[in-house]
Amino acid sequence: MRLFRKETKAAGDGTMLCLVVDEEGGQYLFEPLGMAQTPKEKIFLEILRELRQIIRTPLRLTAALPVFNYRGVEKCGDETGLLMAYDEELWTNWPLKGRILPPTAVAAVAQDLLRMVPSPEKKESEFIQFYPGDLVPLGNGCWGLLDPRVQHLLAPYRAGGEQRFLYEAPEVIAGAPRTTASYLYSLGLTLYHLATGEFPFPVKDRRETVTAMLREDPLDPRYLQPEIGGGLAHFLLELLSRNPEDRPVVSASMAALNQAIAEGTLVAKAEEAARFQAEAGVAKAKAARKRQWYWRWQRYKWPVVAVLGVALITFLLLQGAGYEEKITPASTPREVVAVFYGGLAQLDPVQLEEPLSKGVGREFIDMVSALHVTSKIRQAYELIGEPFLEMSGLTVMVAEASTPDYPVFTASYHLRIRQGQEWVSQERRDRLVLEKQKKKWQIIALDSVILTEERTPVTTPDPADALDRLNGVG
Repeated sequence: MRLFRKETKAAGDGTMLCLVVDEEGGQYLFEPLGMAQTPKEKIFLEILRELRQIIRTPLRLTAALPVFNYRGVEKCGDETGLLMAYDEELWTNWPLKGRILPPTAVAAVAQDLLRMVPSPEKKESEFIQFYPGDLVPLGNGCWGLLDPRVQHLLAPYRAGGEQRFLYEAPEVIAGAPRTTASYLYSLGLTLYHLATGEFPFPVKDRRETVTAMLREDPLDPRYLQPEIGGGLAHFLLELLSRNPEDRPVVSASMAALNQAIAEGTLVAKAEEAARFQAEAGVAKAKAARKRQWYWRWQRYKWPVVAVLGVALITFLLLQGAGYEEKITPASTPREVVAVFYGGLAQLDPVQLEEPLSKGVGREFIDMVSALHVTSKIRQAYELIGEPFLEMSGLTVMVAEASTPDYPVFTASYHLRIRQGQEWVSQERRDRLVLEKQKKKWQIIALDSVILTEERTPVTTPDPADALDRLNGVG
């Protein structure tokens, strides 16, 4: 088929659409591939082959809005593109594609897209994710959808196409399978972009973007578009809850949207819009500062911990830091063992080391020293108030092999240790052998066995605005 270009239109998001005719005067719409690869590259030919295969396979998509399927891959002059049947509404309204929508239009699109969210029973969806670039305006409040399979395939090879892969839920990015809740998050990102023209997280660096999605809540969309009402803003933020369990189900989402429409809270009242517009600069700056301090802390925390740790441990061990020795010549072997476990429970490396003979219990000394320094640093800089080590169920018994000269004890207990964003729960059993050295009982042998170990994620969220309070912000 020989095609001739008559006119080209650019959408608000930069995508192009051409009006072309064939030799018989038949009109078509032509979407240039716009790939970074040249036609001579092998990858270009492989993509064309896959595109043709996709186009030949009918799209089984249950959607409340029309889906524009491609008829084939053709050339117009020297340019390769996707050919569609001519549609007057699509051609006329193409320049509006990618532009910010008024709140009422966002709600109308949301109603249509909510019906496309796969049900929990559906194991495999016809499409991978929602994406604002797939939506095309048709006028009179109606919208259509470009074949998302084709757009998804081309995304990595188009300028800016990498952003498409950010429209996933945090748990999917972290490696979890897609669920109904993850599709709702993808929908929330799409609607947020349609309502504000912006992605709710920074997009200059993928690592920063993904980290923000995993640990931050999005900025209230009213700070970006003050005309958005409270009902619509709440609806969007609910969809964008980081925890999948906090996102409403499809029926509840539809009910919340219908309620916002009925109550007239899609569009902000004048005083509400003025307030959010006035506060926008402060809110954006506050979010940026929190993010900046977080990355600063990530960059410098381990060198800081290492330096301060060495300094602190050296000072404590050499200077004593006012520590009063608890073991005297009158202390019994059982009391010496109690001092050891007291130092462990309190993350006190000096008390922990007092009952130990030189070179004994290095595993415990290293663990407690590291946890002690880490807890102090993170409590100071991140306001984490939870203990980093919890010991419970301690039982100390005299072993059968115990003698007056070499008392032997066995101890069983439960340890719960915080390591980064995980809790490590251990059931442990120790065997301690003591000997009198310089008129005091000392632990000369310590064997520890981990009977069971379980790792669970830390569920307590980081304190809100911790970094801001530390730096006098807000």
